[in-house]
Amino acid sequence: MKTTDVPGTFRDMWETRPSRPRDDRMVAGVAAGIARRYDIDPVLVRVAFVVAAFSGIGAALYLFCWITFPEDPADPNAKPAARHPLALLAGGIAIAIGLGGIFDNSGSLILPAIAVAVLLYLLHSSRADRGPVGPQPQQPADPEAATEEAHVSLVKDLPGLPPQPKPPSWDPLGAAPFAWDLPEPSPPPTPAPAPRKLPVTAVTLGAALLASGITAAIMLITGTLTVTTAPTVLGVALAVLGAGLVIGSFLRAGRGLIPFALLLSMVTWGMLAAPLDRISAEGGFGRLSVRPASADQVEPSYSRGAGDIDLDLRDIDLRVPVEGPATPIQTKLTTGAGDITIVVPRDADVTFTGTSSFGDVSFERRQRMEGPGSRLTITDLGADGVASGRPIVIDARAGGGDVEVKRD
Repeated sequence: MKTTDVPGTFRDMWETRPSRPRDDRMVAGVAAGIARRYDIDPVLVRVAFVVAAFSGIGAALYLFCWITFPEDPADPNAKPAARHPLALLAGGIAIAIGLGGIFDNSGSLILPAIAVAVLLYLLHSSRADRGPVGPQPQQPADPEAATEEAHVSLVKDLPGLPPQPKPPSWDPLGAAPFAWDLPEPSPPPTPAPAPRKLPVTAVTLGAALLASGITAAIMLITGTLTVTTAPTVLGVALAVLGAGLVIGSFLRAGRGLIPFALLLSMVTWGMLAAPLDRISAEGGFGRLSVRPASADQVEPSYSRGAGDIDLDLRDIDLRVPVEGPATPIQTKLTTGAGDITIVVPRDADVTFTGTSSFGDVSFERRQRMEGPGSRLTITDLGADGVASGRPIVIDARAGGGDVEVKRD
């Protein structure tokens, strides 16, 4: 059934996920199952997995599909193993982000994962009604022989006589044909054994703490444990939690790990996306407010690891010396986490370049770039609109915060 909303489409995608065929497959049947489900060429699916492998998520995605896609049963009456979809989904997310924390501190695995999710959504939205849904039973070699019931009886069909009725299962020798019309006796009920709860949650949490502790100790001994490498420790713990969720989905246990995995995933992703290298590299913390009285007092750079920077250039004399060159006044402002605010004279000629990883960049509130990765480059001649005096060249970069230039 097709749905138009995004959550409904992903829910339908899970409920009608492909099954892995037992034949016509190269590794585990993942690509062949997707191709059969959506009626496309399996070569295209295999090429897509190879392309995804270069982005860093191809192998993890194939392994996730291998685990979650049921295999076509050899026995038509066999039931697929029970798996909890929420635990599998949380486990897959945790493993993907955990591997990103271990091997890729830049957080670049997130964008390929989003791209893959969008492509899968579009594929299911357009071809959900194509191909078979669910595991496809393997047909026996001799269907007639598979459906024929075997009976052991002393009652034989004689030539020339009508066939004799088959004895019931409780009289295989056919010794009491007068009672064959009686109903079959029901077997005595057998009490179901009480399910044993496996300590998946406790064991996985302990293993995650142990693995992350050992990783942190090794990095501390080797001198590699810093702010920028902290996601590696979290990534190890998150990968262990994800593996526990995947295993627990088969054992119908470990659902208590889901909140831990989701919370740690958000923390790890936030640390991967945050400019930790810039925070640790830049000097100083706290607010920095500077108002130089002359051009000579303008420093070449102002930086903060975490904190706001306020630079006021209104007291600077921008007049060009007699028979002297109009030397630009240049400065660079950098902060890892915080806002940058620059105030310049109304008539000053300003060349401004501003970037922000997570924030907005604006110039006099007339020109503005919003959202992550904002960048704005502008050359403005001021209120008089005439190139005069010494120009001001500003390069401002904020990791997490806004960058703004004002005139007064």
